[in-house]
Amino acid sequence: MTTFPSSAIHDSVTSLIDDLDRHPVYENEYFTFLEGTPWTGESFEFHRANFYHRTEGTVKGIAHVCAQAAAHDDMDTLVLFSHILNEETGDGNAAHCHEVLMENTHNRHGQVEFGVAPMLVKEARDSKLLIPETLEYRRRTLELLADSYHSMLGVAMALESHADRMLKICRTAFRNTNKVLPQDKFVHDVEIYFNVHVGDEGVEERHAADAKKCVVNNCHSKADVAAIAAAATATLDIQLEMWNAMHKAVTN
Repeated sequence: MTTFPSSAIHDSVTSLIDDLDRHPVYENEYFTFLEGTPWTGESFEFHRANFYHRTEGTVKGIAHVCAQAAAHDDMDTLVLFSHILNEETGDGNAAHCHEVLMENTHNRHGQVEFGVAPMLVKEARDSKLLIPETLEYRRRTLELLADSYHSMLGVAMALESHADRMLKICRTAFRNTNKVLPQDKFVHDVEIYFNVHVGDEGVEERHAADAKKCVVNNCHSKADVAAIAAAATATLDIQLEMWNAMHKAVTN
């Protein structure tokens, strides 16, 4: 089922993955802000709207990967990303769908801690709190996903690799502003969204490892590696621009 690349190509892909893991997006200023500065009601609403709109595209992107893997007879990628899609959509239980958990977590925390009115994920697309960089992030990632099969794999690998760090930082920000709910209630009602991704089972780490495996399986030439490198780097670059713009907005 798996076609292994030549040793030279394999080394090139391994080097690319190592380089991407050192991208500056992982140590951006907005993450530092979230770790050290408790939200106000205003900064929480701003974060929620932009995080919703950014993350709403995740499941749609994974579904696109599955459809394209099937169309390209790429059984490994279809199997691995179908598993990811099944987990993201709640393993057949709508209440456990990660988008539903994200919405419940943000709205519960916002109401309890800041008196902020609930907002549906799909309502964020029309929010006046969205910044141009978040809209550009969605536009550019969609463009890269549709560009070519290898570009799509580069985007998927970049997003899955970035997710673990992002969700751990966001969980810390929620913990830092939990003042009202008892610990057990906070974990059950709020922290659950993050724990299904970055809890003891290491789901996001596995997603990232699976995405990298799909990339390695599909690199058979320098052109393949170049296409994946360009798309993955562009994805992390546009994500960094979004985080930097959010940091500027909450600190100015």
